[in-house]
Amino acid sequence: MSLAPVAVIGMHRSGTSCLAGCLENLGLTLGEVITEAPHNRRGNRENPRLWPVHDAVLARVGASWDRPPLEPIAWTRDEIAGLRSVLADYEGLPRPWGFKDPRATVLLDGWFEVFPDLRLAASIRHPLAVAGSLRARDGFDPAAAFAAWRGYNLAVLRWRGAIAFPIIDYDAPDYEVRVRRAAAALGLDAQAPMPFRSDELNHQGEQPEAPQEVRPMWRALQALAA
Repeated sequence: MSLAPVAVIGMHRSGTSCLAGCLENLGLTLGEVITEAPHNRRGNRENPRLWPVHDAVLARVGASWDRPPLEPIAWTRDEIAGLRSVLADYEGLPRPWGFKDPRATVLLDGWFEVFPDLRLAASIRHPLAVAGSLRARDGFDPAAAFAAWRGYNLAVLRWRGAIAFPIIDYDAPDYEVRVRRAAAALGLDAQAPMPFRSDELNHQGEQPEAPQEVRPMWRALQALAA
């Protein structure tokens, strides 16, 4: 089994917390993470010490979590050093270990510099569901939500064109089957109980066809999801 870490990636409000929590149930060690939050009843499963590292890289290029860059970002030596300092949190944890922060989706070049064999698992979600969730949490208008959704998922597609990794549709009716299949590919215990997933965590319900401006990308993501 590979001991390389696993990055759970994807757009904010796209089920990355659920995917990380489910993979944790199946044997992926996440370390000290947030397990309860106002807009994430079971926690976002993130190590908050990674946030300022990622935010600093984004700020340097004039981007932010809600205005993602559209091109890959090369990290500076100091930024890599900042990441390595946080990685001390993961020393001594049972393997395999992983992390989740949606920001990493558009910042993976730095992570691959530190871990050339980094493994990925992505969560995707219908753009209207994401827009609805961002409106409820942050007051986003649809245009801003779709722009952010495109930026993050552009990165998912870019990386999926370079390396193979599972992409999981958060709203797929066979979600559990897909996650367990991905877990098996990652060397986790695909047969273990997976209580993290709960339909009550999904507040957006079924969605109509994606709006025209994001429809081609959504179809491309769905074609790769399994």
